[in-house]
Amino acid sequence: MNNLKTILSGWAFLALLLPTSLRGQNANQAPPIPVDTAVRIGTLPNGLTYYIRHNNWPEHRADFYIAQKVGSIQEEESQRGLAHFLEHMCFNGTKHFPGNELIRYLETLGVKFGGDLNAYTSIDQTVYNISNVPTMRQSALDSCLLILSDWANALTLDPAEIDKERGVIHEEWRERTGPNMRMLERNLLKLYSGSKYGARFPIGLMSVVDNFKPKELRDYYEKWYHPSNQASSLLVMLMWHTPKP
Repeated sequence: MNNLKTILSGWAFLALLLPTSLRGQNANQAPPIPVDTAVRIGTLPNGLTYYIRHNNWPEHRADFYIAQKVGSIQEEESQRGLAHFLEHMCFNGTKHFPGNELIRYLETLGVKFGGDLNAYTSIDQTVYNISNVPTMRQSALDSCLLILSDWANALTLDPAEIDKERGVIHEEWRERTGPNMRMLERNLLKLYSGSKYGARFPIGLMSVVDNFKPKELRDYYEKWYHPSNQASSLLVMLMWHTPKP
């Protein structure tokens, strides 16, 4: 049973890594998913699309998500690991929340880092979330929107903070590099034979993580994080959980 659980877990994780266009063999034949009529959809002047949905439960709580249509598939060989590294740097200083002020401020609202405040990087997307935010203070909701804006285009990317994070990424890689992960990486190469998808595992290469120049990360950020990559129903979601009338 333990072996079966391990195999199923591996395939479940692999499913998260698959590009959305390849997850179903009959995707072209499937009818389009209808849009929830309760969702308010709009577009900002810069081209970013937003989605807002009312929900009565849990009461007095809001969840915020911003997703970038950017993942490890955008990386060149010399950039392997930058998409994931950039995700980490979103918690290490922004224009309006320098240093660890972003984490500190959200924790004063009861938003816990690593649980309510988190992110992930896959092959073709990077998603950030701020969840379980109390809605009693309008200023708190405004600040969460400001954080989403900073993540989208105002990261500090301080070279000193980048150097600190190299060790964090390396430790994450060390903890994950077990037999199952090595098998998964090997199988990806076979599943996507001849495709870049088979050679862009999000954790990247430690030779890149340890040695890239800060300017390379900034160039990657400025090239890929822009509204045209934040502009569809799959990419940007803002959901308000508001109290019952």
